[in-house]
Amino acid sequence: MKKISLAVLLPLLILNCSHKKENVQHTGKENPNLKMSIPVEYLTDYPAIKDSSKFIKNLRQTFNLNIHESSVQQKGEKITALKKVKINGSNHEYYFIEYDWKTGPNSGYPWKNQLLLTQEGKLVKILSAERYEFVSIFPKQNPFLLTTLVTARGSGGHEIYKVTSDSLENIYGGNVRTYDAHEDNKIYEPYELQLKIKDYNNDGFNDIAFTGKLVFIQGRTPQGDWCDGTTIDGKQVDYSIDHPFQKIPVEYIFLYDKKAGHFKAKEDYVEKYKLDE
Repeated sequence: MKKISLAVLLPLLILNCSHKKENVQHTGKENPNLKMSIPVEYLTDYPAIKDSSKFIKNLRQTFNLNIHESSVQQKGEKITALKKVKINGSNHEYYFIEYDWKTGPNSGYPWKNQLLLTQEGKLVKILSAERYEFVSIFPKQNPFLLTTLVTARGSGGHEIYKVTSDSLENIYGGNVRTYDAHEDNKIYEPYELQLKIKDYNNDGFNDIAFTGKLVFIQGRTPQGDWCDGTTIDGKQVDYSIDHPFQKIPVEYIFLYDKKAGHFKAKEDYVEKYKLDE
């Protein structure tokens, strides 16, 4: 693959510790992250990284990535993605980097960061997602960045990003959990609801939906109280993942609002499905 000339990218940059104001023109609200730049001499060998340990060290120092250091972390940490991408809202190419350090305290889960940088090595945003995907929602347009955010206990949701004025803007107005592996009283099947792209309201613009099954692993009375089991024909029946109380198909639809440029909930799903969000 053709190498990118260092002259095309930028000379060796280091973090400007004094945070001097740069004479950079932006449209709309200025992204303060753009005042931070990474040393990108290793990107001259894109997509390969010749010295991953030094690359990681520079990445952590430049952007102050706080991780739990241990022998296990040091042995397992790696750059799991380094690629050039285009994201909806801009025709510019960006560098997308994922750094995974494998382990740490639950408060730091999922123990990985995704960073989006300009071609000049300037920071656009730091994310901390369990999973990411570049998703094409509108035909003949650049894809959106879909991220799955998950806690250590296994609950979470999604964000969908486009580029707006040198920043990443979340355009998904979700008010409901779309990832649930936490075995309290219910989970999803699959744990991460599946993304569906369809023009639900026939306005000529694709909408999105998250679909799957809501699995109750506790019983629920008509009054809304939770219970672990019941008695059927004189026998105690305990509810679990293998023997759920009930499974309900769910489809959370978010319609695209052309004027706002956001996906908005078609209805109140927390109320509709009586969810304890």
